[in-house]
Formats: sequence, C-alpha cells, structure tokens
Amino acid sequence: MVYQNQRALGTLDPQSYGGVATSSSAQNKIHFPTPLMQSRHRAWSLGLPQNCIVPETSSPLVIAVGGGKGGVGKSMISANLAARFARLGFRVAALDMDCGGSNLHTYFGLTGLNHCLGDFLVHSKCAIRDTLSPTPIEGLHVAASQRDDAWSVADSLSSTGMSQLWSGIQSLGRADHGTKYDVVIIDLGAGSARHTIDLFCTAHLGVIAALPEPTSVENSYLFLRTLLFRLIENTGFHLNMQSEVSRIVANLAGDAHFGAAKSYTEKLRLMYQTDPHVVGSVASVLAGRTIGIVMNQTRSQADIDIGKAMEMAGQRYFGFTSQFLGYLNYDEAAWKSLRNKRLLLVDFPQALIAKRIAELSHSILRSVGASI
Repeated sequence: MVYQNQRALGTLDPQSYGGVATSSSAQNKIHFPTPLMQSRHRAWSLGLPQNCIVPETSSPLVIAVGGGKGGVGKSMISANLAARFARLGFRVAALDMDCGGSNLHTYFGLTGLNHCLGDFLVHSKCAIRDTLSPTPIEGLHVAASQRDDAWSVADSLSSTGMSQLWSGIQSLGRADHGTKYDVVIIDLGAGSARHTIDLFCTAHLGVIAALPEPTSVENSYLFLRTLLFRLIENTGFHLNMQSEVSRIVANLAGDAHFGAAKSYTEKLRLMYQTDPHVVGSVASVLAGRTIGIVMNQTRSQADIDIGKAMEMAGQRYFGFTSQFLGYLNYDEAAWKSLRNKRLLLVDFPQALIAKRIAELSHSILRSVGASI
C-alpha cells in the first residue's frame, strides 16, 4: 500500500529511519531504532497524531507511561525506569507531562528549576533542551511540566503545541542540536484527555500502569478504548481516508450488524470482509504498536495474574500487540524514598521492588527488539 501523504509521513523506506543512536556505555552497543522498530516503522508512523511529522533520519526511543487512573505509580515507574536506563549507559531525557500535578523532579530532589516545559510550549522563552535539568544520575536529565504558575493544557497542547513538542522530542535524538539522547520517557497525567492520548500515540512503546483493583483495571480498559479510536482516526488522516475510518469508528462504537461479535477485534474481522483495504491498514497499525502492561503494588499471585489477563485482553479484545512487562510488589520503600526525595533505586537498592524495576527495564528493551 502506498502513502497518499508522503510529505507528512516522510520516507517509506524503513532503513532510512534507522539513524542509530548508540548507548554511551562501552558494554552496551544497542542501537535505536532496532530492526524490530524499523520493521514496524510504517505502522508506528500511520498511528502518529496528525501534527507529528515522521522523522526521516533518526529518532530517540520514545516510551510513554500512562494509565486511566491517578495514583497508580506512573511517576515512580517513570523516574526509576529513567534512572535504570541511564545506569545501563543510555542518555535519557524524562519529560513530566502531568500538567496538573508535576512531581517527577521531586523523585530526584530537584528544586528551583530555571525553566519548565510551560516556558517552552506556552511562553516560548526557551528551547526544549533548556527545560532539562541534570539529576544525580549520570546521563539522566528531567524536565518539569510547570513551576508554581499553572498553564493551560488546552492552549499549549493544541495542534500547534503538539507539533512543537514533537519536534522538540525528535531534536533530542540529534547530535547536531547538542547532547544526543537515546531514550525519551514521557510521564503522562491521569485520565484520557486528548493531549494525553496523543502523547501516548507518539510512543514506540506505550506503558499502561495499573493497580490490581477493579477501578484501576476498568480505567485502563477505557484508556485503551480511547487509544484505539484515536489510532484509527490518525490512520485515516495519514492515508487520506477520513470518511472511511469515521465509518469504522462509528461501527465499532455500536453493536448493529455484528451479531454475537462483542470484541473490537471480532468487529474488525467482520468489517475486513467487505473493506479489506481500509480495515487492513487499521489492523496493521494496531498490531504494529506495542502496549506494555505493568501491575503495581501487587501482594499475591492473583494480583500478578491480573496483569497477564490484561495482556490477553489487549490482544484479543482491542487488537494491540500487548505484553505484560512485569509487576512491582507492594513495598513501603516506594513511599519512603519519595518522602526522602530520593530515587527508590538509590535509597533502597537491595529492596525486592528495586530488582523488579531492573527486570522491567530489561523487558522493555526486549519488547523493542533490544537486549542487554
């Protein structure tokens, strides 16, 4: 299938996307994008938000950590994963996009920041690199979303703001703009607001953080439903098939003409029989995008099994390439380290949860085709 909007999507050759970003560690020679990411390049690019231009040469590995419910540990996971990747030798930029409650910098004991992402997106006072502050972890820089003054998400992350933010993220992966970052971790806010879902759509790997409780799991599924529809809409835009995909979304949202079919994957299979061209493109986007599941604060095997069930639901019900990346056991070390304004990996390196975070980082690397 040929793109009908090649200017927006850039080159069609996956190899041309493969500008390599090499880990700075002598022991780790992982290159991004990996062959797996290159093979999924087309599906990833078709699902990008409408104002995000596909990079023609290189891109840092983008990981977005989200979920439908607040208080599930997104910032804790983002902060400690960023530190773990930095310790593995990667240059890491962690962006706090929880615009209503920025606290990622607190995990690193940072105060008195000169610039925040609001200065970059709203006030145009600086470049995105100027919002990044060094942390005690070598190779890791963090950007807060705001300081004391609140800023309007609706204004700053409109179509123009999203394009500006995405261009800034991509510039972090280019050496000609300064330090070349290998990994960009986006810590998202709670809920499924448009800007949150759009940022999740930009990721090579989207991580859903959840708790083993009904409300958290339910909100995670609502998040995936919103993501599904947004990816379909983005696909239609990039292929100049807006009317066709609007019909698909309307059909998926209803139950007419589908008989006993209940899942979105079953409905898509039925629609494929009459419209293989459009539905095939949609299926490619969903299958080519990895959704990771992390179950936080587990206390039993039954809690862990919920994460595995969510993986199966992501695949069978929504059609994503979903993967249960791992779990983090309930441990008081998590809140104690935050109270101390120190990373869990630094404050309690021997804790079991710290070992789980290390395992989680390796699962993430494997999910994008890399290994340590």
